[in-house]
Amino acid sequence: MKQISALELHFLVKELKDLENSRVDKIYNNGKEEIYIQLHKSNAGRKLLRIIVGRSIFLTETKSVDEKPSGFCLLLRKNLEGKFLDSIKQLEPERILKFNFKSKNETKKLYLEFFGKGNVILCNNDGVIIDCSIKHKFKDRSILPKQNYIYPNMRYNLFNIDKKDIVDLLKNSKRDKVITCLATELGLGGVYSEEICLLSNIDKNNNPQKINNNEITKISDSIKEIINKKNNPQVVYKDKELIDAVPINLELYKANEKKEFSNYNNALNEYYMHELKFIKEKESPYAKKINELKWILGEQEDTLNNLKVKEIENRKKGELIYNNYQLIKEILGEINKANKKYSWKEIKDKLKGHKIVKDVDVKEKKIIVQI
Repeated sequence: MKQISALELHFLVKELKDLENSRVDKIYNNGKEEIYIQLHKSNAGRKLLRIIVGRSIFLTETKSVDEKPSGFCLLLRKNLEGKFLDSIKQLEPERILKFNFKSKNETKKLYLEFFGKGNVILCNNDGVIIDCSIKHKFKDRSILPKQNYIYPNMRYNLFNIDKKDIVDLLKNSKRDKVITCLATELGLGGVYSEEICLLSNIDKNNNPQKINNNEITKISDSIKEIINKKNNPQVVYKDKELIDAVPINLELYKANEKKEFSNYNNALNEYYMHELKFIKEKESPYAKKINELKWILGEQEDTLNNLKVKEIENRKKGELIYNNYQLIKEILGEINKANKKYSWKEIKDKLKGHKIVKDVDVKEKKIIVQI
């Protein structure tokens, strides 16, 4: 099953822009693999956005959802329902989409990663992670609650790459074939790297360090050509089997049977409806049971990870209290004495500007200290 490429996201975002200024009505999930966001826009009606985690995103008209929403789905509902989708953008050249959701009082950000196993990451307006569908700790970044969201950034941006960058890319490539270099080190993926080689009339198996100046010019021109191509969404067949969904005409699929669509969303919907149905039909009762158990295990792992994070936080709080026990004891003693003479509102007014007591919750009769 295909994983959407950076170039395909580039074309898709142009269509998804129509969803901006829609209100989030409801959010659903289908296991951990799929999330549906139901949106409503004046004069446009309801739209259903289907996210296949790590694979693709597109508009659809049908949904298959769990009766009981997952914990992460409930979190998305709490944070996003009722808000307006303010903007959608691709973090080029990455396979990452950024959604901004706004209400009168706050902004939330939702990042969708379509590489590796994929991820759905909910952040506050400052880019601090509230939660994510998959928790990860990498060498250069951590996808964990309360961490700043940092996304990987490729060295070269295929959407504004020039000839000088391509020379540098090929010269310093660690790959032994030009097609692999373009696919992985430029982020074009296999299909579009092969297309570049075809348009440039270059043997895809050539060593990238041996590509000459004339061939580099052709590669540069071919990249610009496919980025600026006119939309012609289609699904592609091989021997009557559906094999791909692409937003533009490709030389690679010139001889293949194709079915055209009015937009790329519909082409993706056709492709994934077919692929997911095919996978489901192939799935044995044993495989189905294993997947159910994997889902349960995944939910338990998420709960365990959340508890571990809370354990670390509570341990830090405990250590701070222990190390500042005498100071906290004195503050509580003074507050208790004051409470015999003054109301909590009066105490709050008197403690304005205090170095350690930062706030007083009159309703809950609590104080907030910074130590």
